[in-house]
Amino acid sequence: MREYPAIEIIRGIAKRKERIINHVYQTCYPDIRKLVLTNGGNQHDAEDMFQEAMLIIYQKITEHGLELTCKFKTYLYSVCRFLWLQELEKRKSNKKRRDHVEQVIDENDRRNAREDEKLRIYETHFRELSKECQKVLNMYFQKASMEEICVVMGYKNVQIAKDKKYRCKKTLMTRIHNNPEFKQLQNEIHLAG
Repeated sequence: MREYPAIEIIRGIAKRKERIINHVYQTCYPDIRKLVLTNGGNQHDAEDMFQEAMLIIYQKITEHGLELTCKFKTYLYSVCRFLWLQELEKRKSNKKRRDHVEQVIDENDRRNAREDEKLRIYETHFRELSKECQKVLNMYFQKASMEEICVVMGYKNVQIAKDKKYRCKKTLMTRIHNNPEFKQLQNEIHLAG
C-alpha cells in the first residue's frame, strides 16, 4: 500500500478525495480501534471516535489550515486519544451522577416503604379503638374544635370532650408504641438516620 505524505493527506481530506479518506481509514483506524477497545470502549465507540476526529481535522483544515510537523497518523491518533479521554471523563461523571440519583431513589423508596408500614400499623390500631374514640379522634384530626366535638358527641361540657380525646389518643399511641413491628420500624429509621 502506498504511503502518502501528510501534506497530500491534508489536501485530499480538504477536497474530500475518496482514495485518500479510504487510505486514512485503512492505515489509521486499526490503531484507533485498539486504543478505544483497550480503554473501556467498544467497536461502536471506536467508529464514533474516528469519525469525530476526522470531522474535527476536516474543519481545522478548511477553516484554519493545518500544517503538521509529524506523520498524519500520529496527529490523528493524538486527536482520537484526547477525544477518548474526554469521553471517559464524561462517562465517569455521568456514572457518579447516575449512582447518586439511584442512591437517592433507593433511599426515597425505603423511606416511603417505612412510611407505608407506619401508616398500616396506625390504621390497624385505630380500627381497634371503640367507635366513639374513632369518631372523636377523626373530628380532632380534621381540626374540629372541642366545642364542636362536645355538641356532635352529646357530651355535657367541653372538659369531658377534652378528657375523652386525651384518653382515646393515649390509648392509640400506647397500642402503636407497644407494637413489635412499630418498634422494629423505629429502630430501622434510627439506624438509617
